[in-house]
Amino acid sequence: MEVEVCFMSQKTISNMSKSGVDFPFVIEGSVTNVVEFLFDTADPYQFVPKWMVNINKFPIYVYVEIFEFQKDEFEQVCIAHNIKHETLNIKNKRDGAYKATVKDNQAFNAIFPYLHSTGSINNVALWSLEKDVFSLEKREFKTFFGKRKLHTPVASLEDDSSVFWIGFDSQHITAISNNKLFSSVDQISNHFPLAISILSAGDEEEIRN
Repeated sequence: MEVEVCFMSQKTISNMSKSGVDFPFVIEGSVTNVVEFLFDTADPYQFVPKWMVNINKFPIYVYVEIFEFQKDEFEQVCIAHNIKHETLNIKNKRDGAYKATVKDNQAFNAIFPYLHSTGSINNVALWSLEKDVFSLEKREFKTFFGKRKLHTPVASLEDDSSVFWIGFDSQHITAISNNKLFSSVDQISNHFPLAISILSAGDEEEIRN
């Protein structure tokens, strides 16, 4: 199984949300590594939970936007696996945003399919390692019709923070981090499942700058 690893320029980071461009949420704090993981032949449902177990930085904190038809099932999964969760108020009352605390790999295995399916329909699905860095705040939002102030998710990175975002259509996962775990392909590969081969796209240092 193969995963393509691509280091992205830090210029992709902005403290303003954008509609349909780059990241659909605000990123604050120090960021040293932006790494995109594309699933070539690897199954994300198998790969990602094993990856998180190998990194072993529980609890994992989740922010996820859920459509109305998903809410009951999502909440039942949280209850069944003792996942602490809370609802956040967003403008569209029919839908919802949740924060959840995932304490172990069994709970992450249960919740990850909902994160992945949420990403596949272009709702925001995020998680962070060890630290809850997520909030929902009113910020300036860049849309196709100009700048507006809207409620938007904010990821405020602290020291040694790592945030994962399931990209548009669930085609990739992006790690946004200031932890050395994501500083090089070698560091990343140390925590990949053994059956995974890495395809590296481009020169790391050249892409960052």
